[in-house]
Amino acid sequence: MKKFIIACIVVAICTACGGSSVDKAISQIEKALEKVEKNKGKMTEDDWHALEKEVEEPLKVISDALDNDKVGVIGKVKILAVTAKWATVLAEAGLKEIEKQTGVAMENWGSELEKAAKELEESGALKELEEAAKQLQESGIATEIQKAAQELQKAAEQQ
Repeated sequence: MKKFIIACIVVAICTACGGSSVDKAISQIEKALEKVEKNKGKMTEDDWHALEKEVEEPLKVISDALDNDKVGVIGKVKILAVTAKWATVLAEAGLKEIEKQTGVAMENWGSELEKAAKELEESGALKELEEAAKQLQESGIATEIQKAAQELQKAAEQQ
């Protein structure tokens, strides 16, 4: 009986403290996802930046917990679910932004790309591009350009 009472007290204390930092982080991300669902299609670039800032810390908490193996199987499943949903929301928003900027509906992207490829081929631009790439490779400049691009990428990632 004593063990049962102690277990109840421990559960009550843990519940009163609000749960683990990972659970709180998951909850914060879920709240951000609710905002996106509620305002779907109406969010501005500033709204997205604010939302990004809002989930920055919770995502860091989750990442640290995973890196330090502080999460059990159930926690990992919860994290997988919420981060997958977050990634889906971001991907959908990115695709909508591409649609908005290009003025081409997503379902027409395939035909538009085919049309552009055909136009490039008919104009001879692809052959010219291939020839230029071949000349760059033969001259060794392509290797230098690749190295410079990699260095720029590393510098950008560090910032």
